[in-house]
Amino acid sequence: MLITTITNPTYACAQQLDLIGMFEFPQNGLEIAAREIGTDTAGLAKALIETAPDTVALVNPQGVIVYINHRITDLLGYNADELTGMSVDTLLPPDLRGAHVAHRQRFQTAAATRPMGSSLDLKALHSDGSLVPVEISLSPLPGNDGRMWVIAVIRDVTARKTLEEQSRATHAHLLVSNDRERIARDLHDSVIQQLFACGLTLQAVASVSDGHVVQRIESTIDDLDGTISVLRDAIFDLQRHNEGQAHSVRIRNTIEAALQSSNASMAALEGTELLDQLPQSLVSDIDAVIRELITNAIRHGNPRRIAVLINDSDGLVVEIRDDGRGFSFENPEGNGLPNLRTRAMQYGGHFSVSRDISNLWTIARWAIPGGNHA
Repeated sequence: MLITTITNPTYACAQQLDLIGMFEFPQNGLEIAAREIGTDTAGLAKALIETAPDTVALVNPQGVIVYINHRITDLLGYNADELTGMSVDTLLPPDLRGAHVAHRQRFQTAAATRPMGSSLDLKALHSDGSLVPVEISLSPLPGNDGRMWVIAVIRDVTARKTLEEQSRATHAHLLVSNDRERIARDLHDSVIQQLFACGLTLQAVASVSDGHVVQRIESTIDDLDGTISVLRDAIFDLQRHNEGQAHSVRIRNTIEAALQSSNASMAALEGTELLDQLPQSLVSDIDAVIRELITNAIRHGNPRRIAVLINDSDGLVVEIRDDGRGFSFENPEGNGLPNLRTRAMQYGGHFSVSRDISNLWTIARWAIPGGNHA
């Protein structure tokens, strides 16, 4: 079958191809379309190949390119005519050509439609000497002598490879950021709280001690304050690597994580967007406060519903409300409340816990003045 055209010059062939026995078309499909367009089935077949988005090549059993569409120019910079009659190995990097000869020979004995080197990063040689990432699919066409011709479809995957590299880099960055955030939280929520507790204990001991001992204790408390300051600097340095995450997202993630271990549902969540413009150090304290209060509510109250309300109508106020049974107010200092109170006092604020008798909600309120947000 010779590819020729009839009436439409758009489908004129740059060269004639003998495709005897290679294509069989349904009489009511391509022939009808060809008549409507103004060509014959051979011209339409050529047009389908030439307008394909990928490079399509026909390679004979000896590995010689007998036809290749014009997409090769976009892909590798060659003209189709200059590649016709050349070995397909020409399109490979020089150091891979010898091995490719063996691959072609094996394909002759075990031909099947398949992607080429599906587990490999394939690259084709551009006319300027550079290497282009490609994806290649092979389809065998048996000839009259039983040997295999091959249709190769070659696709440029440069953009996809670039995205994959960016995705891997982003994933690696997230892993490091998550580790830094975890370490920062452990330091903030465990180590610093323990140091706060030690400081409070020492203050209590100092109140019943004589002058010399008091001086020693106060000196130790000053040392603890210095240690806490150093730890805070380390925490902020770790968290700087996660600055791309909005503070509101961080707090919502904290709330979601705190609720996962309970049957409580979120009754209301308001005002987290107010945190986005606050300094990192303050948001870290608010994060710890919210986590501590939700954990306390779940541990001591077994609530069904929890509400987190943040507003700036009077300074900055964080309220955690729950409908659980609450905790004993006879010894409120045993529920982590001193640490929460100390965090508020750092900003000139206060912390309180109350019970709304009308609807039996426990309300924990952490508030700081508006001028102390920096």
